[in-house]
Amino acid sequence: MKIIDIRLYKIRSGNTGERGAEFGESQYWGGGWQTHALIANPMSVYPKYAKLRSLWMGPGQDPYAIEIFTDEGVTGFAANYGGGEAACLIIAKHFTRFLIGEDPFNIEKLWDQMYRSTLPYGLGGVTGMAMSGVDLALWDLIGRALKQPVYKLLGGQTKDSIPCYVTTHPDLVTSWKNSGFLGVKIAAPWGIADRRDGLIKMQRCLEHCRLALGSEMELMVDCYLSWDLEFATRLANRVRDIDVKWFEDPLENGSAEAMNAELRSKISPVQVAIGNLEFDYKAFAAILTARACDVIQPEMQWCGGLTAVRRIAAMAKPYGVPVIPHGSGVYNYHFVQSNLNSPFAEYLSVGDGTTIRPIFDAALGEPLPIQGHITLSDAPGFGVELNRDLIQPIEF
Repeated sequence: MKIIDIRLYKIRSGNTGERGAEFGESQYWGGGWQTHALIANPMSVYPKYAKLRSLWMGPGQDPYAIEIFTDEGVTGFAANYGGGEAACLIIAKHFTRFLIGEDPFNIEKLWDQMYRSTLPYGLGGVTGMAMSGVDLALWDLIGRALKQPVYKLLGGQTKDSIPCYVTTHPDLVTSWKNSGFLGVKIAAPWGIADRRDGLIKMQRCLEHCRLALGSEMELMVDCYLSWDLEFATRLANRVRDIDVKWFEDPLENGSAEAMNAELRSKISPVQVAIGNLEFDYKAFAAILTARACDVIQPEMQWCGGLTAVRRIAAMAKPYGVPVIPHGSGVYNYHFVQSNLNSPFAEYLSVGDGTTIRPIFDAALGEPLPIQGHITLSDAPGFGVELNRDLIQPIEF
């Protein structure tokens, strides 16, 4: 079997709003509360850009789809919610030379060639998102060729079903009580840009969330790189009695393992969960070696795909650090299903943030949680299909 063609697509808006930065206020692939609610972020320190992420997000945060064709008629695809046309340009102008004419089963070699060839111009951002799309499409293709679900190619079924936590805005947590999810992760509305006022508001916010959820559900916080060592430490001290499970990505990413290790020692028993916006698998090695996290969270659609996350998981296992991929969707679920060191997964609420619905309309047939649990089928590949009503070919 040989790869004979690669096609790339822009994704038009579906019901969940995966429109991308170029479309303005409705830019974010999740739409709804994720776009229009107050959420602290790395640009919150600049008042001009703090209110809406659409004011500062760039084309690297647009979605795209890739489809890989073979001479035996077997195809595979991936729909990625990051990278946009910038990632497609890298695939079309660079990665195709390593793919066309090659056996798609040689994933390790193909991945390594993409990785090594990008060393001169970057291993993160849209480069990682481009590698992720190719890698996930290859795994989908192989599963279809073998008529097996991807999770069975990785190690098989380790759970009868996958427990999930749900991510939403703190204003909406009441909707998820008694929902069957193991916990709720809230997007933090305030951070260092809000100074002491933000510290007080975050304390009151977490107190409200715990009261709304009761004592049975876990409570986590997504800080989106908008806090610092002082803010996170002082807040942890203020909420000792609330039983917060983790602070996620509180510090700016990139060579921050020493600071995260210090933070981890200061805020225990609140855990430090990081990895969402790290890209190179070697960065994850540095984090683990420094004992800088309690939970590692690679973003599979950004950090190099399933092949990269498998490497990260292998490194995390000896440290006893669970791997909970950041974000939501079928790619994460297949990995979590096959990995003993991934006890649960994330389900990201979209739209109004109170109901269960697919996060990404570009992939048809996405499995949805029932009573907080995902059950995967035996459908080949990732078990989803490309929604051709929402795609537009990209030519370079």
